[in-house]
Amino acid sequence: MSLFIEILTTVTLPIVVLMALGWLIQKKLVLDVGTLSKLLLNVILPCALFHFLTTAELPLREVWPTVWFTIIQFFALTAIGWAIAALLRVEKTLQPVIGVAVAFANTGNFGMPVAQLTFPPDYLLHQTMVVSLHSILIIPFCVLALGSRNSGVGQSIRALLTSPLILSVAAGLLIKGFEFELPQLISYPVKLVSGAYISIALFTLGAQLAETRFSLSHGLVWLGVGMKMLLAPALTWGFLFMTGIEPQLTNLLVVAAAAPVGVLLAIFCTEYRRGAEMAGALVLVSTVLSPLIVSAWIWLVRFNS
Repeated sequence: MSLFIEILTTVTLPIVVLMALGWLIQKKLVLDVGTLSKLLLNVILPCALFHFLTTAELPLREVWPTVWFTIIQFFALTAIGWAIAALLRVEKTLQPVIGVAVAFANTGNFGMPVAQLTFPPDYLLHQTMVVSLHSILIIPFCVLALGSRNSGVGQSIRALLTSPLILSVAAGLLIKGFEFELPQLISYPVKLVSGAYISIALFTLGAQLAETRFSLSHGLVWLGVGMKMLLAPALTWGFLFMTGIEPQLTNLLVVAAAAPVGVLLAIFCTEYRRGAEMAGALVLVSTVLSPLIVSAWIWLVRFNS
């Protein structure tokens, strides 16, 4: 119990304090959440991903297990969530929302700070790869699953090719792979911007949640949250145990799977006018519950290591 309290007070609650600060200031000042989100997604997060990739001590070949597992996990969990929703005869327009919610964790705004506070510095490269792959997978998948039939493939390709997240990951992988040394004129400003990532990301997440409209009366909210924060990490843990991936990496990937639903899902649902209220409720409820549930998963994986 003492380990659980330590994890709760030193890892997850400090994250929630910053999110709560963003929520309170948003209620008081009514900032432009769209501008905050654009700054985060187009400048700060790309710089952070680029910095983490280019400065990581581990060689890229060390993260190959994370790469193949994250890709399989994303599609498997989406299929499982979608299938369960279909079996329960959930409205067809909401089935893909539930499916993506089970797979798409907030591995960036929430997961990166948790990884930095919980695991050794070298493992931040693995978390960065998870964030990078989720950023790559979520854009075309949501366009195809949630968008109209007339805007599917072409819009997916354009979104991929023009996304700063994708471009920053590609540039970081090239520089890391060829072992280029960046001039300080580039590396130092990128380092400064990436250093602001945790605080700005959590502040922005709190501000976004303050603008979320939701209803807790719908049973699908609790179904989705339960599958996301309990079923997804449990299935992840079981599969990783069978594959024999080393324990510390297993722990990181399980904790990453337990993170709350990613805010980008709500953004896509709002854009395509498909299950926006449901997606917002899933993000909000899973984020509010995350201090207890994610702390419990961290305790479980540490206890069993």
